[in-house]
Amino acid sequence: MKRTLGEKVFQYFDAIIMLCILAIIIFPFMNIISLSVSSREAILTNSVSLWPKGFNLAAYGKILGSMLFLRSLVNTIGITVIGTFLAVMLTLMVSYALTKDFLGKKFVTYYFLITMYFSGGLIPTYLVVAKYLNLRNTYLALILPYLISVFYIIVMRSQIENIPSSIFDAAYIDAAISMFFALGKWNSWFPVMIYTDYDKFWTLQYYLRIVVFSKFLEAKNSTELILEEAQIPEENFRMAAIVLVALPIVSIYPFVQKYFVKGIISGAVKG
Repeated sequence: MKRTLGEKVFQYFDAIIMLCILAIIIFPFMNIISLSVSSREAILTNSVSLWPKGFNLAAYGKILGSMLFLRSLVNTIGITVIGTFLAVMLTLMVSYALTKDFLGKKFVTYYFLITMYFSGGLIPTYLVVAKYLNLRNTYLALILPYLISVFYIIVMRSQIENIPSSIFDAAYIDAAISMFFALGKWNSWFPVMIYTDYDKFWTLQYYLRIVVFSKFLEAKNSTELILEEAQIPEENFRMAAIVLVALPIVSIYPFVQKYFVKGIISGAVKG
């Protein structure tokens, strides 16, 4: 079928816009990688742009050889795996229960919906977790308060209601929700900041936050990680930390991307 002039113009503009978006995403990432492996002299003279100048992996060696980074990596993996498993199980159970008829179902449904739009706020939540539940400086404080998402309960409930006609779609939406939960756990850093005092509870994202926002990298209660500017430029160290923190999830994403797409599509279609 022959395309009209308007369709051709639209496609050209669409292609240009997509290329611009692609450049906005890729160019900063290229710059980060280049800065992370460039030589000290090139970084100090601000001569690195999209391509590395020189070659220096000292920052990667220092980070990978740090017990604080390795501990943060283990914490992040543990919180992601355990938190995702528990979150998916609880979400499934609540979603399934809400598809059945029982006394007080309407009240329970509205109770969940209200919490999606109105929360108690940061201070009351902190008091409940840290004071009344006495979970401060524990791993439970990093997992338990974030196990339930009402939005995902609603999405999963709509899929369960369509079983068996859309049983495979329900499986896809479950997988997609699992991935969203996992991404949320992997990127978590705020609970570490408000509920813990010691670096043994750090996650990778909180480790990265310390690296990016501190002039020198220091553990709160130790001198294990001290960035000596004379040896490794701050910019080199920070960019290397960003690459190492993002690398695991970026490496996994291409293999699970289809679950995001199919889950989102199936979640938007009623059986």
